[in-house]
Amino acid sequence: MEKKLNKNLYKNFKSEFAPHDLHHVAFKTTNYDEMVNFYKTLFGCEPLYQSDQITFLAYDDEHHRVAIANTLDIYNELNFIERMVMGFKLFINRKVPSIQGLDHLSYRINPIEKWFDFYFSAKDRGLHPLWTINHGWISGIYYEDPDGNLIEIFFEHFRSAEEFKENISPDFEDEPIGTNMDMEVLYKMYKDNVPFEKLIVKGNTVPDGKKAVSGLDAVKNMTKKYKD
Repeated sequence: MEKKLNKNLYKNFKSEFAPHDLHHVAFKTTNYDEMVNFYKTLFGCEPLYQSDQITFLAYDDEHHRVAIANTLDIYNELNFIERMVMGFKLFINRKVPSIQGLDHLSYRINPIEKWFDFYFSAKDRGLHPLWTINHGWISGIYYEDPDGNLIEIFFEHFRSAEEFKENISPDFEDEPIGTNMDMEVLYKMYKDNVPFEKLIVKGNTVPDGKKAVSGLDAVKNMTKKYKD
């Protein structure tokens, strides 16, 4: 496939088929209580409706943003062979990284101080990210829900189309995945009044003499902040 980077597309395009917005996400799960509690904790959700079968969770003025359906009864009604097959499938899904399907859901929080606030408040609620990475145009915190779905909370490195063109990393076209980062180090840099332009540089939390974990290596080694 031809490589392409069109910086002029941002803030300058809308498909004639575009929906008004992304309204909600829906999950089906055999870990029903754990999933409901996770999203209540992550986003401070309240249930518009909740039962043993399905829950609709709201975190703003919309009627729901997250729906979670309980499929445990369906699993329990399977015959022995079907349960063995489904159990093995669920086991494989948890143990072996998927190379097909939805990778993650992503939510934006700006500006950077609000993003830091989310990280620390989530930490106080017992939620710790699986992955923290500077993608070169956004920086993301990834949480893993009880079913292994990844939820990204990111802030943008820009406030306008002009800043987007200026602040996207120079190597983005050749390395668009990014560099693993250390949130605590980044926050200390922020509190020490390091200029914003330096806060968004890939690899800026890697100690001197160490090498950044970046690109596909960052995907394969999400918890590794830098190479020895």
